[in-house]
Amino acid sequence: MAAYATVDDYEARAAVTLTGAKRAQVEAYLADASALMRRHIPAGHEPDPDVLRTVAVAVTRRVMANPGGYRQRTIGQYSETLGEDGGLYLTDDEVALLQPTPVEDPGSDAAYTIGLVDDGGWSPVSRGGWVW
Repeated sequence: MAAYATVDDYEARAAVTLTGAKRAQVEAYLADASALMRRHIPAGHEPDPDVLRTVAVAVTRRVMANPGGYRQRTIGQYSETLGEDGGLYLTDDEVALLQPTPVEDPGSDAAYTIGLVDDGGWSPVSRGGWVW
C-alpha cells in the first residue's frame, strides 16, 4: 500500500533536501509510519488525507531526529537531554486524529424542558376527580 506522505512532503516540512541513502530511508520510514497508522484506523473510516499526511510526516521526523529513541545521552563530560522520545511510534494524540469524530448531541448535557400535551382521554372534573 502507498504511504500517506511523500518524501517531498517530508522535505517541505523539515526544510531539508534529501539525496541518496537518506531519501531512501525517509521513504521507508514514511511507509512504516503509514503501516502503523493503518492499524489504528477503524474499518470503513477514511480520515482526512491532510491529517494522514501530517501524522505520517510527524512520525517520520521523530524517528529521523532520534532513531534510537533515547531520552538522554552522555559522551564523556557532555550530556544531552532530548525533548521527546524517538523511534517509530504514534502518540495518543496522533491515534486520536485517526479515529472518527464522535457524533454527540451538542445539547445532551444541558438542561431542557419537556412540554406536556393532552390529546384527550383523561380529563379533570371540577369536583377533584378524573373520569374517562
